[in-house]
Amino acid sequence: MKCPVCGGLNFYVKDPDDEYETYEFELKEGGASFASETAAAKPPDVREQTETYCNKCAWHGKFGALTKN
Repeated sequence: MKCPVCGGLNFYVKDPDDEYETYEFELKEGGASFASETAAAKPPDVREQTETYCNKCAWHGKFGALTKN
């Protein structure tokens, strides 16, 4: 699993209740792995249809698109 454009492994999602709040994660073992301090902030569930943004390039799309690589 990696970004389909740049091959990056670090991504973020936006809080569905606050578009300016973001939660960064790394792709590990087929899923989103949040850092311990991010996990403590209770990030939203990352599911197949969750809009996901690459930290390295301009790619964004559904999380499910990453799992198909």
